[in-house]
Amino acid sequence: MSDYMVWIYFLIFVVLILLEMPIGTAMLLSSLLYVIQNGQSFVMFAQKTATSFASYSLLAVPAFVFVGCAMNEIGFSDRIFGLAEKAIGHIPGGLGHANVLASMIFAGMSGSAMADAGGLGAIEIKAMNEAGYDKGFSVAITAASSGIGPIIPPSINLVIWGFLASTGTVELFMAGVLPGILMGLCLMVYIYIAVTKFHVKAPITPKAPFKDFLHALWRGLPALGAPAILLGGISTGVFTSTETGAVACAYIILLGFCYRRLNFAKIMKILQETMSTTALTMWLCATGSVFNWMIINSGITKTLSDLLLSLNNEIIVLLLLNLLLLFLGCFMGSLPVLIMMAPVLLNVADAFSMSYITMGVMAVLNLTIGGITPPMAPSLFVSAKVADLPFEKTLKHIYPMLVPLVVALLMVTFIKPLTLFLPGLLL
Repeated sequence: MSDYMVWIYFLIFVVLILLEMPIGTAMLLSSLLYVIQNGQSFVMFAQKTATSFASYSLLAVPAFVFVGCAMNEIGFSDRIFGLAEKAIGHIPGGLGHANVLASMIFAGMSGSAMADAGGLGAIEIKAMNEAGYDKGFSVAITAASSGIGPIIPPSINLVIWGFLASTGTVELFMAGVLPGILMGLCLMVYIYIAVTKFHVKAPITPKAPFKDFLHALWRGLPALGAPAILLGGISTGVFTSTETGAVACAYIILLGFCYRRLNFAKIMKILQETMSTTALTMWLCATGSVFNWMIINSGITKTLSDLLLSLNNEIIVLLLLNLLLLFLGCFMGSLPVLIMMAPVLLNVADAFSMSYITMGVMAVLNLTIGGITPPMAPSLFVSAKVADLPFEKTLKHIYPMLVPLVVALLMVTFIKPLTLFLPGLLL
């Protein structure tokens, strides 16, 4: 096939995206043109779609989506944030630190950045605004910390990467723990610097009496039980990734009924949201499988991989790959980019004998940064909407907050034990 035809298929895909066509449909149509142009069999569409739907690991996706929707609907977010506030709310930028810590805890249940930004984010932003924090700063922290959701297990994005790379989901989950904690610590360091050195408006909150902390801990224990059960089950091998999702669902439903926050109407709403989100995710997986087949056979993957690998320097290649992912993440959602770029990522990993686990965590972390980077920035838009603040007024605070996240990304990229140490303990 001539080289110019390779880029025509990719250009058609880009044009369809710019015309605001759904990404899954754009993938399918550009692949369809390739099949017609090259006389390929249409049986391939059915084969690739059936293969993607038959993946056992993807059974965990609706369970994790259900947990994220249920957490927002049932409303345990206030207990999570209350505990974090009582624990570290008294240090400079305390509610900002509590925001990050609460997101780390919430990440251990939902696995979704949007669930964090839309549910827990409302509680966090309200508390920070009432305490007198700069509204733009509050929104930026909430959006940035929501990116921890797809990293700390359980993670929907890591489940998808496990499917794409034929890598164990349990190992990927364990690989996300330290990078997720690192993201939180980097954000906390920046918050402290922003408040103490740059004098961002963030009034100091009085230190909570120990009695109040114990009360908040008691109220938050049920929420803390979910990540403890899930991480314990995964690390000990008691649960598979799919079973982990089922356990998370059972636990959150049990909590909802015990605290009388769940009824038939709420269950139906949660199920409706779960079905809608899961259908979209599975549609992207199905069309992405077809699209990946097209870009591999058309030579796009080989062309891009050869271009990167011609530099023959692992550090430079990984830096450029991160820049490419960051750029794509500014305009597209994380899952479409992850699916579209999977063949290139796997080729680069093979070329440098890099673990698929490290590559997957690096890519997912990278694309979560894209979730708060304009012009798309879905997590930032959601957080700004929750705060009833114009999107433009959040930008001066979100751009500096990218620095600690990029630092965390570079550390994950080049310090391999951050992603391989905990999975190694499972062997």
